[in-house]
Amino acid sequence: MEVSRQDHVTAPERPGPATAATAPAARRWWPLRWWRGWQHVPVGLWSFLVLTAVLLIRNAYLFSTRIYENQDYAANTIGVLQAKHFQLLLGNYSKENFYHPGPAFLYVMAAGESVFHDALHLVPTPFNGQFLAILLLNAGLIAAGLAVIARHAGSARVTLACAVVALLFVALHPLTVNSPWFPYLYFAPAVLMLVAAASVATGETFGLPILALSAWLCIHGQAEFLVFAPIIVVVALAGHFWTRRKNQTRLFGSARHWIGAAVISMLFALPIVIYTAEHWPGQFGRYWGYREHVAKSGLIHHTLITSIGYTMRFWWPGKPSTAYGDVPGTVIALVLTAVAVLLALRCPLPRLRRFLLWSVVMAGVLTVVFIYYAQTAISDNNLKSQSYLGYFTWAAPLMVVLVIAAGAIVHLRDGRTVVLPLVAAVAAAAVVATLVPQTQDDRFDPPAKYFGVPQLPQLVQTMATASGGRSMVIRIHEGAWLDAVGVVAYGDRIGRRACVVGARWVVLFRSQSVCTPAERQTGVTFWFYNPQTQVAPGQVLVARLPDSLVTRQLKT
Repeated sequence: MEVSRQDHVTAPERPGPATAATAPAARRWWPLRWWRGWQHVPVGLWSFLVLTAVLLIRNAYLFSTRIYENQDYAANTIGVLQAKHFQLLLGNYSKENFYHPGPAFLYVMAAGESVFHDALHLVPTPFNGQFLAILLLNAGLIAAGLAVIARHAGSARVTLACAVVALLFVALHPLTVNSPWFPYLYFAPAVLMLVAAASVATGETFGLPILALSAWLCIHGQAEFLVFAPIIVVVALAGHFWTRRKNQTRLFGSARHWIGAAVISMLFALPIVIYTAEHWPGQFGRYWGYREHVAKSGLIHHTLITSIGYTMRFWWPGKPSTAYGDVPGTVIALVLTAVAVLLALRCPLPRLRRFLLWSVVMAGVLTVVFIYYAQTAISDNNLKSQSYLGYFTWAAPLMVVLVIAAGAIVHLRDGRTVVLPLVAAVAAAAVVATLVPQTQDDRFDPPAKYFGVPQLPQLVQTMATASGGRSMVIRIHEGAWLDAVGVVAYGDRIGRRACVVGARWVVLFRSQSVCTPAERQTGVTFWFYNPQTQVAPGQVLVARLPDSLVTRQLKT
C-alpha cells in the first residue's frame, strides 16, 4: 500500500488494459501532463463559466424585464429585506405553518439584490438581482461537484464526459437550475452533497468542507434535510474512517480540511442556535408537532409500495407528476444502478473506482431515506398532488448516470482524438441546455418562466394615496393571498407600510407584517378576493389582477 498526501490514500492499480494513467509520460499529450496534477482547479473554473453562460443566456430577460414579485417570491422578499440588514434568523416559510431551519438562501438572494441591482444596476428590479444570485449559486455548486469528480478521476476524458451528462440532465429538467422557486433550489446542493460525501467516504479529507457547505445549505433550505443530511454525513464519515483504518493511514488526515468543515458548520449553525436559544424550542418544536399531527390525524394510509412508486417517478425522464411513471421509473432505476455498479467495479483506476462505488452508495442512501420520509411524513393528499417535495431527489439518478459515464469513458485513452470530440460534445450539450424549452413539472407549481405582476407598483401607489399616510390594512378573503403578499413586500421596499390582519398569516407574511390593534383601528382597509368574486356592498373596486380582486372598504 502506498500512502500519498495526508488527505487521500492511493493503492496500486490492479492489472488491466493500458490507460493514460499507466502510459509512459513521453506518450502523453503535454497539456494533459500539466492538467493531471491540478485538474480539479481549472475544471471548477471552466465548468462554472460554461454553466453560468448557459444560465445567463437562457435567462437573459432578467437584464431587461421589470419583475415585481407576488406569491411565494414576495414572501421570500419580506425575509430578504430583513437579510439585507442582517436581521434574519429564520428560513423560508412552509405551508405547514413553520419556517425552514435557516436563512442561507435568503442571504444569497439579499446579496444578489444588493450587488446586481442596488450597486451595479445590472438588472432593472430587485427581484431580478435575487434570481441572478440563485443562478450563479447553482452554477457554482454544480461546478464544484464536477471539480470533485475531476480530482478523483485525474482524467480529462472522464471530466468532460461528466460535464456532458450534467448539461444534458439540466436540459432534461431545466427548472432544477433555472427557477427561483425554493423546491428547486435544493437540487444543486443535494448533488454536491452526494458527490462530496462519496469523496469523503473514499478516505479523502479534501471534500470535508464541501460536504459541510452542501449539507448545511440543504438543511437551511428544507426541514426534511434534518433527516437526510445527517444520515448521508454519517455514512460518509463511516466510510472515511473504515477506509483509512483498512489502509493503515492517519485516521483524521489533513487537519486544515477538518478545521474548514468545522468553521463552515459553526457559521451555518449560528442563526439556528441563536433563534432556538431566544425562542426555545424554536422551529424544532413545530417540526415535531407537524410529525405528530401527521401521525395522529390519520393523514397517512398509503402503502410502502406507494411510497416507493412516488420516489421512482423522479427516475422517470418525464414529468414526476405523471402517475404512470412509477413502474418504468423503477425499472430504469434498477437497470441504471446495475450498469453503474458493474462499470464502477471494472474501473481500472483504484482511486476512481472507490469514488464511483461510493457515489452509487450515496445515491442509494438518498433514495432509501426519501422512501422512508414519504412513508412516514408525507400525507396521502400531498403524495397524490404535490410533486415538488421530491424535486431534489433528481440528484440520485444524476449521480448514477455520472458513474455510468465515468465508468465507460475511463477505458479510453486521454488524447486529442478523444478529448476534442468530448469538448465538442460539451459545447453541443451547453447549446441544448440553453435552448430547450422549460415547462411546469406539476400543474400546481408556479409558472415555469416567472414575470411577476407588472401592475403591482401602481396598485401600491393607488392604495397608499387612498390611505393618506396611514397604514394599508389588508384583509384576505378565502386564501386570496398571492397578490396581497406582493403588496406588503413592495410596500416594505419603498417605505409604505402595509400589514395583514389575522394571526393565521404570521408565518407567510412574517410577524412584522401583521397589523397591530392600533393599525386596524386607524388604517385604511383593503380586501383581497379571488378574481371571480363580485365587489361586496360597502366596498369600491381598486384593481383587478390576474390572481385577485382588490377593493377598498368605504367609511360607514
